[in-house]
Amino acid sequence: MNLADTLSRSYLSETKENLVPDISVNDIHLISYLPVSPIKYEEFKKATANDAELQSLLDTVLEGWPDSKAEVPDEIRMYWNIRDEISCVDGLLFKSHKLIIPQSMRTEMLNLIHSSHLGIVKCKSRSKDVMYWPGMSKDIEKIVSQCEVCAQHSTSNPKEPLIPLEVPDRPWANISADIFEYENQQYLVSVDHYSKWPEVVKLPGLSSYATIQCLKSQFSRNGLPDKVLTDNGPQFSSKEFRDFSKEYSFVHVTSSLHLPQANGQAERTVRTVKNLLRKAKDPYKSLLDYRNTNIEEIGLSPAQMFLGRRLKTDLPTASPLLSAATSSNDLKMRMETRKTRQKLYFDRHAGRELRPLHSGEKIVIKHGKDWIPGNVMSEQSNRSYIVKTNDGTKYRRNRKHIRPTAAQFKHHQSAETEISDSANPTKTKETPGENLQEVASSPQSSDLPKLPETITRSSTIVTRSGRVVIPPKKFDDFTK
Repeated sequence: MNLADTLSRSYLSETKENLVPDISVNDIHLISYLPVSPIKYEEFKKATANDAELQSLLDTVLEGWPDSKAEVPDEIRMYWNIRDEISCVDGLLFKSHKLIIPQSMRTEMLNLIHSSHLGIVKCKSRSKDVMYWPGMSKDIEKIVSQCEVCAQHSTSNPKEPLIPLEVPDRPWANISADIFEYENQQYLVSVDHYSKWPEVVKLPGLSSYATIQCLKSQFSRNGLPDKVLTDNGPQFSSKEFRDFSKEYSFVHVTSSLHLPQANGQAERTVRTVKNLLRKAKDPYKSLLDYRNTNIEEIGLSPAQMFLGRRLKTDLPTASPLLSAATSSNDLKMRMETRKTRQKLYFDRHAGRELRPLHSGEKIVIKHGKDWIPGNVMSEQSNRSYIVKTNDGTKYRRNRKHIRPTAAQFKHHQSAETEISDSANPTKTKETPGENLQEVASSPQSSDLPKLPETITRSSTIVTRSGRVVIPPKKFDDFTK
């Protein structure tokens, strides 16, 4: 200063003032950083003091981090990327405001995190807000995936992309069959995959014999198909029907249990036929009109694709339209384009394709509202597997109803309890002489209007569990 004033030369002597009263720093840390009971607080401090990894980290934090990652001890090198967030408070280590859990207490914390069985995403979100240790997310995924309770009460798999049925090269090559009930009467519906031509017949009973006679009548008019697709009803899963498929030289394919979508062609036709029966005064005339109506996006009716001509109805139609066969060289291409468009709309609301399962893999299968443990035995068909539960029972289930699991199951329902469960009588059970027997639930089929009197022996008896009992032929003389 060129010119100093008087006061700058005459300053006061320095005095020590106590501007902040004495306080207990540890008490503030206990309340603001870790609001737990004093016993638990001391437990965390003791576990941290006995943890060699965290003690090495504590020394590094207090002394200062090295200039390069290579100079950091191997046991704490995973903390290098978050070194600026790590601090020490009263012997405890924090990442920002999140407590770093010692190794000895991580199992306890994992059990607390998953105590409500919230699932992987929720457990991660809940834990990441308050605590930290390296690999915490992987540890949470492991404990949740191995949880028996979560495996038994897990959610259903997402909807998979659609697999359209193969378009045949000719009419009546591949057909689907199903049985439905309307006004206490049983009906058998068969539909051609090529032309969508429906065949409907009223069934007098629910036996395999009656169902086979109806199909024989249809085959005598339309020819033998190459493939018949049905569900696992007792009429279709019986030995009698298997013998029928061998005698008439067609391949019998059954859909997965509890998955009507797998036999969607027949299910959709059943819905259409039910509406016709419900609304029409004359169901035969309604069926005629339906068979003679063009299918959208194809431009031809089922009658034109199946019979090669239009059918005469009560609408005035010129003779050339009735006699001349309508041919189309690109018919199959139009049908495939239609299926591609259906798949496009379906897949908009579907998830990703679920990975295939391999033999011996641990899984849980959907059984009622819960999931029960088992192992994969073999793949039956596309997305359909034969699985065996821990009680020795075999099931056939679609991939939609199977989830891989790493859970360790200690308690299972007894086989006797499972078998007597009438709410799900579609369970398959291994029996002598058969590798897999499909047991069906509700009655679904019957036969032609007039059949030989021998069918009267199939006055079936349905048990409480839904099993259909058919008296043997040797008792026919006693029942007449």
